[in-house]
Amino acid sequence: MSIKPIFETVDELKQALDNVSVEQLKKEMQGDDLLLIDIREIQENVDLGTIPGAIHASRGMLEFWADPASPYYRDYFTEEKRIVVFCAGGGRSAFAARALLDMGFQNVGHLEVGFNGWVKADGEVQETASRSRWMRKPKQACPSMWIGHTVLRVADVSASHTFFMTIGLRDIPVDGDIAILELRGGTHLTLLPAEGESEHSEEAPFDLMVEDIDAAHAQMSEAGLDPSEIERGCIHDGFSVVEPGGHRITINSSHVSGQPV
Repeated sequence: MSIKPIFETVDELKQALDNVSVEQLKKEMQGDDLLLIDIREIQENVDLGTIPGAIHASRGMLEFWADPASPYYRDYFTEEKRIVVFCAGGGRSAFAARALLDMGFQNVGHLEVGFNGWVKADGEVQETASRSRWMRKPKQACPSMWIGHTVLRVADVSASHTFFMTIGLRDIPVDGDIAILELRGGTHLTLLPAEGESEHSEEAPFDLMVEDIDAAHAQMSEAGLDPSEIERGCIHDGFSVVEPGGHRITINSSHVSGQPV
């Protein structure tokens, strides 16, 4: 059975609703009998403001607040009131208006173009952030720079390329006798043909970090990469694995600042 498109349902609902225009709402706002309800999520209300005089009652709590028998009842919901609900674009409000009518409220409409349409029509907007108990945490900026490329020279570019793909790097297709792989954060590892022989004891000029050291160790063991035992440290836990070019790669547990990276 296919899912019915939601906006088909919205259009059907609107055929039996009082679809209020911006101009109609402005006229109704001049009276004393209007209960204007903003049913958007709290973050929408705080981030964008609301229509002056509107009371916020999120869509998820609307029926519980409107029912006099509910422990969550808000006494501004009364049967004799004219109620107009609005959301961002007129979809959620159609469902909300229908729900209130089904509960027994007689005089219910919804702002058909929603808050976005109100703003587009130069309707007045009331700021709400300064009086709200809900607030967003300030965004912390990521560092402005990261390592762009690091180079590793290997005896067999194809074999080392397969190895790094196996441990979780992302392939960046390129032509020629090189390989490029992408790490988290956008850093690229470039594999070039070795200029001389490397030994298994040679350390790679970088280490790698993972969020879950035990899971990474198990994954590499299953892949037959023969990782060393995990060594538990005071800063990092880590193990090593040798790539086909002979470089020993150290894999460390994450030790970042806790801020966005």
